Amino acid sequence: MLPSILDRTFKGGVMTSNDGVYRIQVPSTNLAGGGSDMRSRLQTWDWRYRLPEWVTALEIDFSQNNFIEPWALAQFTAYGLNVKERLRIPVSATLASRNPANVYVGQMGLNHVLATGTSTPEWDNSSQNTGLHVIRNHQDVIRFVQSAVQLGAGPNDDTMDALKYGMAELGRNVVQHSGSSIGGVAIAQYFPARNALQISVCDAGRGVHSSLSRTYPELKTDLEALKLAVLPHVSGAFQQGVYSGSENAGLGLFFGKEICWRAGGSFWLASQRALLGVTQKDDAGQNRVYRQIEQFNGTSVTMDLPASGVEDFGSLLQVCRTLAADARASSGCAGLDFLDKLPDLDDLAIVSVETFSEDVEQAAVVRSQQILPALQAGEMIVMDFNGVRFATQSFIHALLNDAFRVPGSLCRLSFINCSASTEEAVRAVAAYAASYRQCIG
Repeated sequence: MLPSILDRTFKGGVMTSNDGVYRIQVPSTNLAGGGSDMRSRLQTWDWRYRLPEWVTALEIDFSQNNFIEPWALAQFTAYGLNVKERLRIPVSATLASRNPANVYVGQMGLNHVLATGTSTPEWDNSSQNTGLHVIRNHQDVIRFVQSAVQLGAGPNDDTMDALKYGMAELGRNVVQHSGSSIGGVAIAQYFPARNALQISVCDAGRGVHSSLSRTYPELKTDLEALKLAVLPHVSGAFQQGVYSGSENAGLGLFFGKEICWRAGGSFWLASQRALLGVTQKDDAGQNRVYRQIEQFNGTSVTMDLPASGVEDFGSLLQVCRTLAADARASSGCAGLDFLDKLPDLDDLAIVSVETFSEDVEQAAVVRSQQILPALQAGEMIVMDFNGVRFATQSFIHALLNDAFRVPGSLCRLSFINCSASTEEAVRAVAAYAASYRQCIG
């Protein structure tokens, strides 16, 4: 479902002409299964930020495109506004009047937003969608949330409360952290056919890595910045430490992620060259999608959940607050993820533990010669415990204690094929080795 997010099967051609107009052709898509397939394939678009010097206008041609979801529309809109702002040239969309997907794009207000830089006025009272909103300040956030109040034709009240909560938090993130002169682009929609809701907020600002690096300068990659961003009480706004300021600060992305998977939906966060997705149970990060993507200059967040997925929003928020409090109390292991499958990443370092299981001397060698150098270089590492029925705490201590003390290690280490006893041993050593703040900076 998400962002830079438009797989390589979706790359389009560029048409240019002598009139100074640079035309980007958005291609037709062959999406068996419709929206669900689009979300599962996570398409990526080759965004063109460097245009030739002769360009006097940009046209984004949707006429051949036959399917687009709100999150992708938000991205194209943010991209167009970004080009218009940076290059001071007009940007518009070419739409075919007989193409149903293009009719939808037009109705959502794309050309109005590109021309004026303001929200579409057409959908504030719609029961199905909000149209495209531009968010630059807190009043814009309020208008977006108020528009979402109308999406009540199918969703239950608790799910709508969860959706509005997510809208408010994501909108505030744009205002407070994006650093984008165009603001952000937001849209929410109810899908009657699958009885589901989607909210997407996208900006063309500094990106998650740049925002967090002000507080966590040790962050080396976009992906580890995303892994950090969805942990509780993490914010680029903090200057003194991760738990400074309000107890509710730094909880927006964490709460959004928790709400989505606990409601049976999905959560997607993309920024620059990385994407993080949560599609199922995420209490140990086991079902996450980690992917390198075509660069999108900014941040895109999409929440997708069943209209009846939240049965008791108050209780769900309490669960999230309890988890955040537990992370504060036992912060050394808050960021550990125990995956069910290997991430789809290039240059991933994999350490097979079975080959030296319970050999503490060899574990120390692997730690010093493989793990520590890789962590210090900012590489992503997966510790593979396939074939290991259990791992003692003393073995894990020899293998990982010093690793957990490396700044940023929690965002660079993942674990796979762990038995329950092995997982507990890893958590215990992480909690003993360092505080959460030490682990990430």
